[in-house]
Amino acid sequence: PVLSWSAPMMMKKYIGRMPRGVGIKAAILAVNGAIFSNGKLIKGYTGQALEQIEKILIRKNYDIFLTGNASFPDNWTQLTNPCRAEENKIIISLGEKDVKMFTEKFLSNKKELYRCGNFNRIWSLLTAGLFGHLGRRILGKFYVADERCTGCEICARSCPAGTITMHRKMPQWSTTCEDCNRCINICPEQAIQVSVPLLIIQSILNLGLTIGAIWAIIFYLPRLTDLSLLPLISIEIILIVAATVFLLWITAVPIDALFRLLMRIPVARRFFGISYTQKYRRYTAPGFKPLVGIRSGIRHSA
Repeated sequence: PVLSWSAPMMMKKYIGRMPRGVGIKAAILAVNGAIFSNGKLIKGYTGQALEQIEKILIRKNYDIFLTGNASFPDNWTQLTNPCRAEENKIIISLGEKDVKMFTEKFLSNKKELYRCGNFNRIWSLLTAGLFGHLGRRILGKFYVADERCTGCEICARSCPAGTITMHRKMPQWSTTCEDCNRCINICPEQAIQVSVPLLIIQSILNLGLTIGAIWAIIFYLPRLTDLSLLPLISIEIILIVAATVFLLWITAVPIDALFRLLMRIPVARRFFGISYTQKYRRYTAPGFKPLVGIRSGIRHSA
């Protein structure tokens, strides 16, 4: 699966734990999200995801002879409204053709390696790096369950990253979220939303705290030390980066926990449940049953 033009962090960790290949031949298929825009099909884009996984496997002594792409319906419901059912059928049929072509190349032992180009590799690598280390964690903290939530725990039990926990029959998301969007798509009540008030308030709080911290570092540090210009600037940069990361944690963990406590009050829960995703469709692949296997103690990822 491709998230933000990269393989998910949990996928990279999984591949990193694979045994050494000792020359075993291998192929990699990337699945990305396609959409319809103004009646026109736009296939998903892999970026540097394939080359990233290829490098990991080569380091583990696998012989990569084939890499390819398949586009299926986009399910990033947190930011985009999934396609209509009839559009999804078209995308799925094209995606199945992509998979069939890949399979035929695999069976015929055809060597074909996808390359996105140096420019696309650079921008997608930077974007994926920010998403993998920060973005997915932050985006996961803006999920809320509105008043339609029944506390059924389907989201918590089927989360591939195990990031969702239940508190007083309400789901809460930790900073280990992969932002795979499974929870928002599989909720039987469509109760999981992206909280616009939480997004705005937390963003303003974080921005204000960060600007204040940067100003304090730049204003006070020169007055507290006798360092020359170059060492001073170096220390300021280090402190600014450290303060920015620390304040992101402050916003995403203790401050977020305070808002979650407030959501126990019905009127506050209604307020934080305000969201553009309430009117969004949801998408899960036909036949996908996330709880199959979980009841027997097996956790699946899609």
